[in-house]
Amino acid sequence: MAQALTTGEYIQRRLRPMRSRLRLRDTLLAASRTLWIGLAGFALLQLAGRLVPIPRLLLWSIVPPALWLVVVLGYLLLRPLPARRVAQRVDSELDLRERLATAIELSGRAEVQPLDQEQQADARAYADTLRPRMLPLRIERRPLLWSLAPLAIGLALALLPNPQDQVLRERAAVQQAIQQTVDQTEQLRQQIAQDQTLTAEERAALDQQLAELERRLRENGGSREQALADLSSVERQLQQRLDPNADARRAALENLARDLQGLSGRQPLQRPGIEQAAQELDKLARQIEQMTPEQRQQAAQSLSQQAQQAQQADPQLAQNLSNAAQALQQGNTQQAQQSLQQAQQQAQQAQQQQSGQQALQQALSQIQQGRQNLNQSAQQAQQQAQQAQQGQQQGQQQGQQGQQGQQQGQQGQQQGQQQGQQGQQQGQQGQGQQQGQQGQQQGQQGGQGSTDDPNQADQGGGRGVNHSDLVYQPYDPSNPQGQPDTIQGQQGQGGETQTQQGQANLPGVSSPALVPYQQQLPQYERAAGEALDQSAIPPHLKDYVRDYFSNLEPRR
Repeated sequence: MAQALTTGEYIQRRLRPMRSRLRLRDTLLAASRTLWIGLAGFALLQLAGRLVPIPRLLLWSIVPPALWLVVVLGYLLLRPLPARRVAQRVDSELDLRERLATAIELSGRAEVQPLDQEQQADARAYADTLRPRMLPLRIERRPLLWSLAPLAIGLALALLPNPQDQVLRERAAVQQAIQQTVDQTEQLRQQIAQDQTLTAEERAALDQQLAELERRLRENGGSREQALADLSSVERQLQQRLDPNADARRAALENLARDLQGLSGRQPLQRPGIEQAAQELDKLARQIEQMTPEQRQQAAQSLSQQAQQAQQADPQLAQNLSNAAQALQQGNTQQAQQSLQQAQQQAQQAQQQQSGQQALQQALSQIQQGRQNLNQSAQQAQQQAQQAQQGQQQGQQQGQQGQQGQQQGQQGQQQGQQQGQQGQQQGQQGQGQQQGQQGQQQGQQGGQGSTDDPNQADQGGGRGVNHSDLVYQPYDPSNPQGQPDTIQGQQGQGGETQTQQGQANLPGVSSPALVPYQQQLPQYERAAGEALDQSAIPPHLKDYVRDYFSNLEPRR
C-alpha cells in the first residue's frame, strides 16, 4: 500500500501547475519589457550596414533578435523557482495570508503541535482549490509600443536599396579574381619546379617571389587596391631581374644561325632557335679544315658582319666571332676553331639565360593577367550596379506610363483628326513626289558611269570593283631601297625655272597604289617580326603586335 503524502508534499504537488503558470507569466512580462532591445540591435546593424560594408547584413541583423529569443526561452525553462518561493508568491497573489508557505514550513518540523495540524489542514483545503487560471498573465504595453519604432526603422532600412551592396559586389568580384590569380600562380610554381632548363638558384629565387605573392593574395580580404599594390611590387622585383639585352642577344644569335645555314648551302630557317646557333658554330668549327680558301674568306666575311651586329647585344660573343674571322683571313684554322668553340659555349650559356628570362617573362605575364582580371572584376561590378539602377528607373517609368495612359487616351481623338487631315494632304502631294523620284533615278543612272578612283577599272554597267579589301600601298617592304625619280626642268632667263603642264607615261598618282591586303600582309608581318626581334621592346607588349597581324588574316 502506497504511503500517504504529508501535507507539505501534497501542497508542493498542487503548486506544480502554479509554478509553470508563474514561469510563463514572468517570461511574458520580461519579454514585453525587453523586446525593444533585440529590435534596436536589428535596426542598429542595418544602419551600420549603410555606413560600412557588412557581408550578409541581413543574417547579422537577425542575430540580436535571435539572441534575445534564446535568452527569453532560457529564462522560461531554466530559471530556478523553488516550491517555497512559489508558495509565497501564490499566497501573495491570492491573498491567502501565508497559509501555503507556513504549511510547507511546519511540515518540515519533527515535533507536531496541535495548532500545526489545524493550520496544515486549512492550507490543504485551500490547496485543493488552486487552479493555474487564477494567476492572470500580464504584459507591459508601453514597452511593446516603444518596440515598434526600431522594428519599423529596421524593416525600412532592410527593404530600401543599400549603397554598400555595390561595395560588397566589388569585393566579391575582386576576391574571385584574386583566387583565380592565386590558383594560376600555384600552377606556375609547379611548372617552374619541374623546369630543368633553369638552375637551382634561379628556380629557388623565382619560387620564393611567387610564394610571397601567393601568401599576400591569400591574406587579402577583397581590397582591389591592396591586391594591385602587391602585384605591382612583385612585378617591379621581377623586372629588375630582366636582362634588357636578352631580346637583342636572341635576335643576334638567330641572325647568326640563319647566316651560317645559308653559308653551308642550306635553306635558312625563318625563325631559328638559339640552340641552332650553337650547333651551326660547332659545325663550322669542324668543317674549317675541309674548306677551300675562297670558302674560308667567305666565312670570315660573314663572321665579321655578324660580329658587328652582335657588338651591342653581346660584346664577348662579338669579340670571339671577330677573332675567328681574323684567324680565317690569316689562314690560322686552329685559332679560328678555338674562337668558334668559345663562341659556341657563349651561345649555350645564352640559351640557358634565355630559359631563365622566359620563366621571368611568364611570371610577369601571369601578374599582368591578374591585374587585368582585377580591373575586369571592378568593371563587371559597376555594370551590375548600373543594371540595378536601370531596373529601378524602369519601375519608376512604368508607374509614370500608367499616369500618362489617361492623357494619351485624351490625345488620341485629337491625333485621329489630325491624321485624317494629313492623309488628304499627302494624297495631293503623292503625284508630285512620284514625278520627282523618277527624275532622280534618271539622273543617277546617267551619273553612275564615272568613278573618282583612278585605281578602280570600269566594268560593265559603269560600276567599279569592290575596294573593301584593298589597302594603300605606297611602300614595298620587300624592296625598301628604291631608286629616286628626277624631273629635269629648263633654266630660263634670270634664273627662273620654266614648267609646262602635260601628260607623261611615268609612275605617279595613276599607278595602282591600292592592292589586296592579302597580297601585302605576309610582307608586313615578316617586317614587323624582324623589327620585334631586333629591338628592345618589352616582352609583354610583343604579343599585341602578333595578335594584331593574326586578326588581319582572312577568315577561311
